[in-house]
Amino acid sequence: MMKGLFYEGRMKTNPATLLLVLLALGGAAAVFLSGLKPQTPAVVETKSETAPPALPTASVVDLQNQIALLQGQIEYLQGQNDALKDENAELLQKLGTLGMKNAPPVVMKDDGVAPDFVGMGLEMMKMRKLQALPLVTTSVSQEEVEMAILAWLKRQQPNDEAKKLTRGLAALGWIPEAIDPLPMRAALLARQLGGWYDEETETMFTIEPATASAPSVVSNEPLAIAFGQLLREYGSTLFQPQHGPLTTDMRLARESLISGDAALTRFLHSLQNPASAPKDDLPAEDPDHPLNQVPLPVYLKELALFPFNRGFDFAQTLHSAGNYAQLNAAYSRPPISTAEVIEPEVYLDPERSAPLEITLDDVKLGGAMPFLDDRLGKFACVTALRTHNNDEDAALGARGLVADRLLAWAADGGAKRDHAAWQTLFMDKSSADAFYKAMLNSLQQRYETKGEAEFTAQGRFVSLLQNRSDAGVVLIDAASEQARAAMKLLMK
Repeated sequence: MMKGLFYEGRMKTNPATLLLVLLALGGAAAVFLSGLKPQTPAVVETKSETAPPALPTASVVDLQNQIALLQGQIEYLQGQNDALKDENAELLQKLGTLGMKNAPPVVMKDDGVAPDFVGMGLEMMKMRKLQALPLVTTSVSQEEVEMAILAWLKRQQPNDEAKKLTRGLAALGWIPEAIDPLPMRAALLARQLGGWYDEETETMFTIEPATASAPSVVSNEPLAIAFGQLLREYGSTLFQPQHGPLTTDMRLARESLISGDAALTRFLHSLQNPASAPKDDLPAEDPDHPLNQVPLPVYLKELALFPFNRGFDFAQTLHSAGNYAQLNAAYSRPPISTAEVIEPEVYLDPERSAPLEITLDDVKLGGAMPFLDDRLGKFACVTALRTHNNDEDAALGARGLVADRLLAWAADGGAKRDHAAWQTLFMDKSSADAFYKAMLNSLQQRYETKGEAEFTAQGRFVSLLQNRSDAGVVLIDAASEQARAAMKLLMK
C-alpha cells in the first residue's frame, strides 16, 4: 500500500491535496451520473421541439466504464487517506514522547517492504537542501564494508600516523599497549553507520542483512545514506591530505562536523519517515550492543565515538542558528578543535582566535627527532582525567586548556613503552592548578604511589611539573632516568 506524508520510496500525498482530489473526482462522477438519469420532459405551451437523437450504444458503455474507473480511484484514494490517518497518529505519538523521561518506546509497524534507499536518499537530499544526484547503492557483506572504510581511514592517516599516536598514548599509560587502531575503527564505523560511501567507485555500500553482526546494524543504514551524501558533497573540502596530516584535535573536530550533520539529518528525516528510525536500539552499556563487539581500548573508543555523540549537539546548534545554510557554510570554515565542538558558541564567534601553538627551542632527545608531535585537545584531555577522577573534577581540570603538545620518542634497550612528554597550557594559574590536581590523582591511582609529583614505579620514571609562569603543566613518562632528565630540559 502506498503511504503519504512519510516517504518510504513511494508516492508522497498531502491530506489537504487528497481531500481536493476526492472532491474533484466526486464532482466528475456526479456529472457523468447526471447525464444518465431519465430526463423529465419540459412542459411547452405551443411548440414541441425535436427530441435529441439517442446516444449510440458504444458511448453509453464508454461512460459506464469511466464511471467504474472513477469509483475505483475514489476507493483507492480513500485507502490512501486511511493510511495517512494511521501514520499521522503514529507520528503524533512519537513526537509526544520526545523529551519525556522513561517514555515507553514507540513501535512502528513493519509492512515487510524492503527500504528504498534511492528514494530515501532523494528525500534526505531534498530535506537537507543538497543539489545532487542520488547515490548508486548496492548491498555487500559487512566485511566488505569494513574493508572500504579501512581504505578510507588509511588515506586520512597515512604513514602509520594512527599507530604512532597509540604508541604515544601507551607511553603515557592511557592505553594498555600500542596497536594499529584503524581496523577496529573501521569495524566500529561499519556498526555505527550500517554502510559506507566508497569514493573510488562512487557507490553506496549497504550491508547484506545475512552478514550483519546484529540486526540493529542494518537499521542504521539511513545514517549511512546521510553520511555518504555529505561525504560525497564535502569530503574533498573537509579532508585534504595535500595539506599535511591533521592533529588529533583538529581531525576529531572535522569528523564531528560531518558525523553530527549526518546524525541530525537522519534524526529529522526519521521524524517524518518512521521506517528510517533506529530499531532494536540497545543501551550503549549493554554488552550485546554492536559497538561493544569491537575490542578497541576504552580511551580510543571514547575518541572514536566523540564525532557522533558530541557532533550531533554541535550540528543541532548550527542548524538552530541558521538552518541548513549555516551547516553548509561550516564546511568551508570547519571547527578547528574539539573545544569548539563542545562549546559551539566559541565556533560561532566571528572573532574566534586561531589555536595557540606551544613552541620549543629543540625537540631532539639524544639526537633523535620524536616519532610523534601532536595536539590532543580538550576532549582527549578530559577523557584522560575521567579515567581516575569523577566527571566534575575531570571537567574542571580540562576547562581552562588553551593549548597542548604531545611528543614521543622511541625507547631503546627493549623497553615495553616509549618516552613521552605532554605539555599543556591553561588560561591562568587557577586553571592549571585544577588540572595539576586531577592529573596527580590519576598518576597516584595508576601507579599506586602516595601522591608524589616525581617518582619511579613499575619501571617508569614519571614527573608532573608546573612551568610557563605556572600556567603550564608538563607530564613526563619515560623509560629511563636519563631520558626523564633530558626531557625536563627540553620542556623548559
